[in-house]
Parts: sequence; structure tokens; C-alpha cells
Amino acid sequence: MPRPKGSKNKKSIQTVDQVESQIAAKKETKAALEADQAGIAAEIEKQKKLLSAKKKELRAVEKELLILEEKKAQAETIAAAAAQKVEIEKVVSKLVSSGKSADEILEMLQK
Repeated sequence: MPRPKGSKNKKSIQTVDQVESQIAAKKETKAALEADQAGIAAEIEKQKKLLSAKKKELRAVEKELLILEEKKAQAETIAAAAAQKVEIEKVVSKLVSSGKSADEILEMLQK
């Protein structure tokens, strides 16, 4: 069977007006995309600045937190020492009231 003559992939010939309208449409699309890109870039910069400010604020709060935790630890050691002192005074007063001598009290406290 013979092949039909002529190309099946014929390109349609476009007029100058059609091509110009396509160019104009693509230019509008390009301009819109560039505007969107610029807006997104500006938003990213704004968010970066906000993130930087929040990081600085977080570091300051962390420093304050560390200082407060150190103060709490110091207060706890002082309170524990005071409680231990009160307990020792109670034990010593009981031993003194029971008639123990100072040397006997010292030996008991050292154990």
C-alpha cells in the first residue's frame, strides 16, 4: 500500500497579530510572576529579621533563666545548711538536757 503524499506534521502558519498577542500575554505573565517573586523575597527578608529578633530575645531570656536557677540553687544550699544547723542545735540541746558532757556530745555528732 503506498504512503499518502504530504506531511502529517504540517505547521500552521500564524499571523503576526497572533504572535504579537501571544508575546504580550507571555510578557504579562512574566511581569506578574516577577512581582510575586519580589513580594515573596520581601516577605522572606521581613521574616528573617523577625526571626533574628526572636533569637536575640530568646538568648536574653535563657541568660536570665540561668541566673535565676543559680540563685535558686544558692538559696537551697543556704536553706539546707540552716535546716541542718537547727537540727544539730535540737540534738545538742537534747543531749545537754540529758546530762551528757561536751566531749560525749562531740563524739556523738562526729558519728
